[in-house]
Amino acid sequence: MTTEPLGLAESYSYALMYLADEGSADQSTAAPVSSTGDYIRDRKLLSPPELAGILTLSRCLKPIVERVLYRELEPTKASIIPCLKTIVAYPSLASITRRLTICDLSRGYDILSDYLSLLSRALHSMPALTDLTLLLAGPHTEYFLGCPFKLRSLSTTLTWDDVFIRWMEEQPELSNVMFGGAFVNSTILPPSALPKISQVSATPLILSSVVPGRPVKGVEICLLQPEYMKDDIMWIITRILSFSTVPISSIRIIARIESMAETLRALNTIPENVPKLDSFALHAGHDPFTHEFLQNLDPFMSGFEYLRSITFLSRSVEGALSDHVALGKLATEWHKSCPTLECISFPGLSLVRSLRYGWVTLEDLERMLCDRNAILLGLEK
Repeated sequence: MTTEPLGLAESYSYALMYLADEGSADQSTAAPVSSTGDYIRDRKLLSPPELAGILTLSRCLKPIVERVLYRELEPTKASIIPCLKTIVAYPSLASITRRLTICDLSRGYDILSDYLSLLSRALHSMPALTDLTLLLAGPHTEYFLGCPFKLRSLSTTLTWDDVFIRWMEEQPELSNVMFGGAFVNSTILPPSALPKISQVSATPLILSSVVPGRPVKGVEICLLQPEYMKDDIMWIITRILSFSTVPISSIRIIARIESMAETLRALNTIPENVPKLDSFALHAGHDPFTHEFLQNLDPFMSGFEYLRSITFLSRSVEGALSDHVALGKLATEWHKSCPTLECISFPGLSLVRSLRYGWVTLEDLERMLCDRNAILLGLEK
């Protein structure tokens, strides 16, 4: 039986130090203790420093406070080390954690030091973990082999190599993944691995290893090299996606765009291989969408059997995306090419189709619902 160090057990401040900033938190300002645990469980009402302060007032609330603080962990870079040490020192706290987010410390710490060993010990202490974000770049998967948890969601920048594949074989419950690490050529994912995966975000090379032969429904394609946004490359990518064992229903593309004309040609190849999309999104980073691009999407729209939602996002909201009146008119034109379309989203503007009023904004829809409720209440009186 694992025993917790006596000194640590006597001082909860150590166990909570990564959440409660001892240099600035004033325990005298902690919220009053409620007679029920429901008040404490509501994260919106109490901050982590206030929760830590409660322990100095009533230790009988310790189990409730621990469940609130340690069920979902997202420590800052400055607090990762104390957090991991706490998890290793207290197996009872490690057993509570369901979600963990670890950012990349490789730039601030010696990655070959004890940090990876500490992280490994912490993860090996978390049997109930189901959601892991591990932003740790490089070939370090060997530290995480044999962990007791069965993940359902994983986001990681670990290198996609043979050791990483072994780790994936240990996680048969994974359904939602983001693979952002470098791909090592000749790495092969066995057909038996990741049998339940349904949502995946990755580069084309990793997608080609993951999607075929698996029940993938939603895909996020990372095309951060502008030369990838070409019609021939997009045709190959979507052809690979067509080998999912179920129809692809959602595609999101994150891309660097140099040529809107090339992008338009690339998009027109998508319906050829995945015509049953329910939703499509294109995130163009800082690249602006042009009027010409938006006005020539009819062939793309008309190629889908029942596309219902489409999104175009860019951090550059000047030009075409700034004219909401024109975008509203554009929605009407798009609907002629794609009659199943129900929702269109741009930066700062979301349009939904009403059978009675046509295309309206969410604000318009909310106002109409409020007016309708007011009329119904008046009739009841």
